[in-house]
Amino acid sequence: MAVRSLPEWQQTLRQTFTHILQTRMQGIPVIHPLLQVNADNFVCWQGWYLGVLVTPWFMNLMLLPATDDAVETLATLRIGNKQTHCFPSGSYEFMVGAEEGIGRYLSCSLFSPMYQFQDQAAVLDTATAVLAELMNFDNLELLDAGGNPLVTDAGPTVEASDAAAGDPPGAGQSVSELSGPELSGSEPRGAQRAAAPRPLSRRQLFTGRRS
Repeated sequence: MAVRSLPEWQQTLRQTFTHILQTRMQGIPVIHPLLQVNADNFVCWQGWYLGVLVTPWFMNLMLLPATDDAVETLATLRIGNKQTHCFPSGSYEFMVGAEEGIGRYLSCSLFSPMYQFQDQAAVLDTATAVLAELMNFDNLELLDAGGNPLVTDAGPTVEASDAAAGDPPGAGQSVSELSGPELSGSEPRGAQRAAAPRPLSRRQLFTGRRS
């Protein structure tokens, strides 16, 4: 898959998930009728495009490849594999997904279903707040001397249990069928990953881990 620009990715996300809404999701009761697909909140981060994808049935953090290295990394992973990525606010677990027209991507579930939101404006305000708190540099203890996130030099790692022979649970499912894990996943295994902070809960994400 060729590397796409951020505007190309955003257009592709909007088109793909609007199509899913109008086809596969028709008649599914989890749809919030007042919400629309949105992919405006994205930034560049460590060779990826990081952002919040909003649909009428979920809100997910997304990591989309912005470099050839990121494309190659995704190509080696099975659908359903999990990776831990570290950001200024902490470490979070992402799941590999795939959709026709998009290819492979990484997602981390924030909300699903979306009934707690009154309207699209409330959803977009939340998406903006999520990205801001995720990139909150007040948590300087998670950065090395050069200002880079810790435990990311070798890239994200796949959980050993997910790399075992055979397809993992959820393999082959689309994001409309499997929206991803909760943010408060288990602590990564392995010597290098043991140094990473525990993945944060949704409440910690919104508060920036500040007491």
